[in-house]
Amino acid sequence: MLGWIFWAVPDKMVKRYAIGLLLLLYVLPYLFGFYYTKLGVVINIIWYDVIFYTFAKIRDKMEDK
Repeated sequence: MLGWIFWAVPDKMVKRYAIGLLLLLYVLPYLFGFYYTKLGVVINIIWYDVIFYTFAKIRDKMEDK
């Protein structure tokens, strides 16, 4: 998990990362009628980044086979 701290989103996944983050932070709260506090935004960004890191590492392993 230490690799996540120094990880950068690969160039081929930047668009997917940005769209997912915008959906998580703006679209879904608007659709369901809730809002995030400042701490909630920070926690959701960290949570999303860790999940995306895991997704990217699994996808890289699958493509290497």
